[in-house]
Amino acid sequence: MDLVPSLPDVLRRLAPRDLAASRCVCKSWLRVLDGRHLLRADLLPLSLGGIFLNFLDLSFTQFLNRPTAGATVSGRLDYTCHYSDPCRYPPRAYVYAHCNGLLLFDHCVVNPATQQWALFPIPPDVPEPPGMHFSTHTYLVFDPTLSPNYFELFILPDIPSKMKDDQCEELEWPPSTLNLPVFSSKTGSWEDMSFCREGEAAGMFPDMVESLPICNGRLSAYWQGALYISCSNCFILRYKYRVISLPTDVCAHDRDFYLGKSVKGIYCASLLQKTQSPVKLEVWYLTSLTEWVLKPDRDIFPILPNLNFDKHYNRPWILQEFEYWYKYDASQVSDEEDAMPDNNEALVEEVKFDWDSDNDDVVEPGSENKKNYVCILGFHPYKEVVLLSSWDRVLAYHWASSKVQHLGKLFPKFYLKQRLAYHHPMVTDAFPYTPCWLGELPEKLDVGAQLED
Repeated sequence: MDLVPSLPDVLRRLAPRDLAASRCVCKSWLRVLDGRHLLRADLLPLSLGGIFLNFLDLSFTQFLNRPTAGATVSGRLDYTCHYSDPCRYPPRAYVYAHCNGLLLFDHCVVNPATQQWALFPIPPDVPEPPGMHFSTHTYLVFDPTLSPNYFELFILPDIPSKMKDDQCEELEWPPSTLNLPVFSSKTGSWEDMSFCREGEAAGMFPDMVESLPICNGRLSAYWQGALYISCSNCFILRYKYRVISLPTDVCAHDRDFYLGKSVKGIYCASLLQKTQSPVKLEVWYLTSLTEWVLKPDRDIFPILPNLNFDKHYNRPWILQEFEYWYKYDASQVSDEEDAMPDNNEALVEEVKFDWDSDNDDVVEPGSENKKNYVCILGFHPYKEVVLLSSWDRVLAYHWASSKVQHLGKLFPKFYLKQRLAYHHPMVTDAFPYTPCWLGELPEKLDVGAQLED
């Protein structure tokens, strides 16, 4: 006798986005979905959980954690590094990208909320056109509303900053067909994939090399099925791709630039600050494939709080400070060492209350007593809020009301105590983090077996 699966069993296999659409089919389906709690929106990455931070001269990422009444996420991620691969550099807990709750390291993808992680094989090389030399960056795509158990990686070449010689033929960049290595965790392997360009190219080589602005090639944002990448001009990557010209001068050499996602979609921000000049903040958002809309620019210096940076402020956001050094061979670690308490564990304390991103820790405006360097850390993913740093303090700037919230300290204590030659404490990358409690990453790939094949 054939067994016919029940409606709840069928619905349980659907992705969250399909479950949300199924609620509109009829009242009986709505009752089944809501009655059995099949659509768990509380598990999706719909809140700001903190900021992962990379610092100059520091080879592991730190985590500024937002307080919550729910489960606390630990930013200690070196459990992904206790293995050895002779064909790779020693692994480290250093974040290169974030997408909907997953973090990309140079050897694996990790979900800090569930502490699941998956290795991926060594990426293939991207062939260079004759006469060109470029670097590459790896980008992460993860959409738990479509496929909560799988992710993809894309390797894109950056815009060449110079040519190898004078033999480079004139050609358009990017090309009409872009062949990229793509990793799918569903298949567990890298494959070449072709992307056809829609619209015009960014320009012609070699003429465009000296004229293009320089942007942070790691910046990317995922929005409604497409990956947006800053690469001197803005790429949109789907199965077809398009070049979107960034707003004029946002990537100039004298500006701090950021590309990210917020409440209306894709945003970019630039911060112009010069001696004896206003600290000018501009925020743009993309309304179509060709149009950026500028919000009124602001001189934010008069509204930045006049903080005493030598004073200790007990802010609710917690900087989880991890000064760890990896032990690559677990057999060489004694039981005593393994059982020793970590000095940093006390910093991952569970503060059981929900921090109000609108009303808590609002500070009075007042020009700073000295002009500190201000840096863009990102956007709040679901509010029109720009996350900034002013020396070692993290601030949330509300665009509509010009309200400023003081979140906490930026630099770990051990980092400020470093005595390196030419050491200058600064943030190199910041990733606003949205925890995802949904999905199961594939089993860790047998990298050693793949190397033997």
